[in-house]
Amino acid sequence: MLNTYYSRYQVAEKLSLAEQYKLEKERLQKLEEEEELRRLRKELIPKAQPLPYFDRPFIPRRSTKHPTIPREPKFHLPQHKKIKSCMSWSDLYAELQ
Repeated sequence: MLNTYYSRYQVAEKLSLAEQYKLEKERLQKLEEEEELRRLRKELIPKAQPLPYFDRPFIPRRSTKHPTIPREPKFHLPQHKKIKSCMSWSDLYAELQ
């Protein structure tokens, strides 16, 4: 009888320790999450950026690239209108006069 009482006591004590360990672990996890949330909120507060130094004037460098060569646009001529010849602007202007 004494032996069964002692074993029941040991089992109850182990269960109690396991429950305490679980509660402590949950408490620490909750504290870590709160601390992480507090840290993230603090980081998200906008802060002023320092002004750049204007002690010397900005002198841009000359580009090494060549300028763009202009080309006349190639407009798409629809086939369903069956335009056989396309007049240039100068021909069209001469025709109007």
